[in-house]
Amino acid sequence: MRIVHTSDWHVGRRWKGLQRLDELAAVLEHLAAFVEREAIDLVLHTGDVFESRNPPAEAEQLVNRFMLRVGRAGAQMLVIAGNHDDPARLDARSLLTELVDVQIIGRPRSAARGGSRIVEVRGGEKAVVAALPFASPGAWVSALDIVGEEESARRQYARMFELAVRDLCGAFRRDAVNLLMAHTHLEGALFGESERRVHIADDWAASPQALPRAASYVALGHLHKPQRVDVRVPAYYAGSLIQLDFGEAGEEKTFNVVTASPGKRGTVEQVPYEGGQPLLDLRLSLAELEATADRYRKGWLRVTVPLTARDPDLNRKVRELLPNALVVRAELPEADEASESPLETGLPPVGHYAAYHFRVHGQAAKLAVLDTFQDLYDQVSGEG
Repeated sequence: MRIVHTSDWHVGRRWKGLQRLDELAAVLEHLAAFVEREAIDLVLHTGDVFESRNPPAEAEQLVNRFMLRVGRAGAQMLVIAGNHDDPARLDARSLLTELVDVQIIGRPRSAARGGSRIVEVRGGEKAVVAALPFASPGAWVSALDIVGEEESARRQYARMFELAVRDLCGAFRRDAVNLLMAHTHLEGALFGESERRVHIADDWAASPQALPRAASYVALGHLHKPQRVDVRVPAYYAGSLIQLDFGEAGEEKTFNVVTASPGKRGTVEQVPYEGGQPLLDLRLSLAELEATADRYRKGWLRVTVPLTARDPDLNRKVRELLPNALVVRAELPEADEASESPLETGLPPVGHYAAYHFRVHGQAAKLAVLDTFQDLYDQVSGEG
């Protein structure tokens, strides 16, 4: 049985003014074509399909198109909800997607209530999939425990994860490929810079010891850095679909292709996604940017420019060379950065701006500039 493990698409995410749907469409086109070309039997998606609980229609259309295409290719697909998804909406969506062999599990549930599924692929082979969507600390730990004894509550959270996995994996069979999929943070796993830290703090991590050794493969979602997390069993975070923030600049994004058979550990190959724009973090002087700009026309850039003095026109100069620079930062000598003077008390906002303008530019602001500032301030204050 050949299995594809993908995760953390975050379709609909708006980042620095971009929604990046064209990139996501290109990457999903590559993934769908791979499923078709390689005659993949089963696709596992381990959560955070969408960026929000109420994604834009364009994001839903993109996801629906992928699911329809994979189903028509003859592959089975299982999806679980992540912390960004709306579990109730995903459960409702499953009523339709099951018509194209795409099963979605939004809420955590016991094996007896559908948390474990038996999937028969096109060749007649069977897989038992124990599926555990994201469960927040509040779902498993009472508020009283959290407030009264935090350490005990954290242990209880890990214990509840262990009990849930034990129940779900109780449906494993010797004559089937046994799989666990979960959206959670495991102790010791490495995260990047694009996850919401409130959901992945070590305080609320589950233990890798809870993973079943009888599984041929454990598919994990939640962390955006592709990685293996346990040596006793093939347990992997597939990672995100594209580089989601500059903290992931240069990080290769991959999906896992697993070859598995009953009673044996799966073999895993990591295949790079194609179609996403790379994120680059550059530190170059203006002269260096002018000399090498052609090299950085593709992708999204964060550009840091070392300066000896402040340059109020820096953004324009950089973006004329590189329109794809989303972030432009000036790197000033420490003495210049530390030379901020305290605000004078009693001044109106326009007075503070006038003092700032003189401090930065070495000359007084023109009356027209101060009038514009006052007009804008009045408008904002009125709206507030």
